[in-house]
Amino acid sequence: MANTTFDRICTIIRDNGGTEGELTLDTKLADAGLDSLATVEAVIACEDEFGIEIETESNPETVGELVELIDSLMEN
Repeated sequence: MANTTFDRICTIIRDNGGTEGELTLDTKLADAGLDSLATVEAVIACEDEFGIEIETESNPETVGELVELIDSLMEN
């Protein structure tokens, strides 16, 4: 069961058409198999999953940057 922020994000990436391969904190979202539309859908899914709102200007490039962004928003 996915319980860490990283695990939950990996599940969301895969649910939105991303790779079934290994994801790491350094994996770029584009390399995870997400095109621009799928990236937007994954970000919206993260907002729903974590009960947060991600600023439109935020543009995480890697899974790790997305994890850090979500963790920081959940702390506030």
